[in-house]
Amino acid sequence: METESRLPIENDVLRAIKQRRSILRFEAGPVEEEKIQAILEAGRWAPSFGNTQPWEFIVVKDTETKQKIGDIAKNVTIGSKGIEGAAAVIVTCVNEDKDPYHFVEAGAVATQNMALAAHSLGLASYWTGIYDLDNSRDSAEWKVKTLLSIPNNYRVISFLPIGIPAYKTERQRRSLGQLIHYDQFGKKP
Repeated sequence: METESRLPIENDVLRAIKQRRSILRFEAGPVEEEKIQAILEAGRWAPSFGNTQPWEFIVVKDTETKQKIGDIAKNVTIGSKGIEGAAAVIVTCVNEDKDPYHFVEAGAVATQNMALAAHSLGLASYWTGIYDLDNSRDSAEWKVKTLLSIPNNYRVISFLPIGIPAYKTERQRRSLGQLIHYDQFGKKP
């Protein structure tokens, strides 16, 4: 396992990708609205199949609503308590009618763009996947849809709590050589 390696090419985007970590707790305090808007803008510019842009973002700042989201999230994440302490929670929803084959990926890549943008602005975030494969009416996804009045043809892909980081962390990664195969799985150079 390796913690840090020098990329053959370095730039701001590649550094943000390497340095972003999931931070599950936040310091008390608001996040400037222009930073929230910049994060949302990063989500807006995510790629989508055929440029369908099937996403919608709900920014939750209300303390009681964040607490309810945290209660719902207890069944799907270890970091549910961090949701209450976040300055804002961005809920990524996608309209499955706009792209019935790729809506999950579209929501996922929009969430990743926003997580990277938050990191680049000195903020912390962590991804909470909420999408329920079976679209079950007793799932956490449906409970969030009910709580936030999300229409039935929309799917909730993720929550992204955003805030001021309460700590820093380092995580190890497998080496690139362990991950790469050439021409077929298992074939190494």
